[in-house]
Amino acid sequence: MGILDDLREQANQQQTVQQDDLATQEQQEQYYQTSILPKMQQIFSYFKELIDYLNIIETPIEVNHYSTRYPALVHLHQQDYKLSTDQHGGIADFEKLTEVYLRFKCLDENEESFTHIVEHAIDADQEKEFLSQHKVSFKQNHSIGTIKNNGISFQISKKIPIIFKFSVDKENSNITLNIQNHDNFEHRTQKINPNQVNEAYLDKLARYILRKDKDFLHIKIDDNSKEKIRKKIHLQKKIHANELKEVAIREKNEQQQQEINKVKNKIKSFIKQLKK
Repeated sequence: MGILDDLREQANQQQTVQQDDLATQEQQEQYYQTSILPKMQQIFSYFKELIDYLNIIETPIEVNHYSTRYPALVHLHQQDYKLSTDQHGGIADFEKLTEVYLRFKCLDENEESFTHIVEHAIDADQEKEFLSQHKVSFKQNHSIGTIKNNGISFQISKKIPIIFKFSVDKENSNITLNIQNHDNFEHRTQKINPNQVNEAYLDKLARYILRKDKDFLHIKIDDNSKEKIRKKIHLQKKIHANELKEVAIREKNEQQQQEINKVKNKIKSFIKQLKK
């Protein structure tokens, strides 16, 4: 195989990959428009109405014994609900939703902060990392005396930011829900099939957010949804297999044509020599 043939083959392979990627992106965009976007809009509308009611009622939810790590967080109130479609608290184009944020706080209305003491510098570093990771405000003081020894004191805010973030995952055709700090500073993630989002799902999620139900994260996908997912995966595999088959046939035809052209060129060359 000559250098041109080698480069031609590489170029054809690269074009095939690019065409496959483009086709996949177009399929993902179409699924987003028809299946994911309407569910993101439903999520936004549901929680917009929910927090409107909560802000009118203005009755904080009591959260007792929020954290095993910090026993001082014992009597908190959940309040100050806000909804946005980007991480900065703004509202993006409703026809292009890719993220929905529900934010609120657990706080102590009577006491702004509490003191937490650790004994060693390495513990202090871990404490700072933990608090920063969970976006909890704090101040650090060194060499504060305790009953038994000297330690490192942290003045930690009794205001815990909580976030429910819904984000579009076009590549995997689903919606990802990230939950930060709702319970005991835990960070949890749930993959949501768009078909799973309906009034019953959102009601169960709302009950979890308002601390009326702890079983939300154990939701099971019904058999009908599972079957739809299996069929979709099977169809995607079939489409991909057909595409590979077409590429193989096209490459074979190109190779045959190249062989025919070589024979033709040899015949032409032979005829020219005879004429001489």
